[in-house]
Amino acid sequence: MARRKKNKTRSRRFRGFNLWNAAESLVQANIVTQNVFGTDPLGFLVGKTTAGYFPTHLRHSNLDGTQISLAELLGINATTAGDAANQRAAAWRLAKANAIPMLMQTVGARIGFSVAKKLTRGFRSDLNKGIKMVGLQNEVRV
Repeated sequence: MARRKKNKTRSRRFRGFNLWNAAESLVQANIVTQNVFGTDPLGFLVGKTTAGYFPTHLRHSNLDGTQISLAELLGINATTAGDAANQRAAAWRLAKANAIPMLMQTVGARIGFSVAKKLTRGFRSDLNKGIKMVGLQNEVRV
C-alpha cells in the first residue's frame, strides 16, 4: 500500500504590529531610561534632553542631575578620554540608587497593563473588527 502524502499544516500566526504591546514596551523603556540614564527613551537615543513621559514630581532623583545619552556612553560626543567612562559610572550609580523603585515601577506597569487589557477586551475587539473591515488585519492589531 502506498504511503499517503501528509499535508503541511497551515499557520495562522499574526505577523503585524500590535499597538497594545508597543505601548507597553514604550512604558517599560521609559521606566528603565528614567531610572538608569535620567532621561526618556528618545533623549537616550538621540541625545536630546526632554522632560520625559512622567511628571517631574514622580521621577526619581538622578543623583547629580545628569542626563546620559547613548552617544555619551559610547564616547561619540566625548570631549576628553575619560568622558565616556564617567558617564558609564554615573549610569551605574543611578541604576544602583534606583534599583528598587525601578523594579516596583516595572512590576506595577506590567500588572496595570494586564488588568487594563482584560478591562478593555470588548473595546479592543471592536477596534480590531473595524481594522479588519478596512483591510489592515494582517498589519495592525490593538
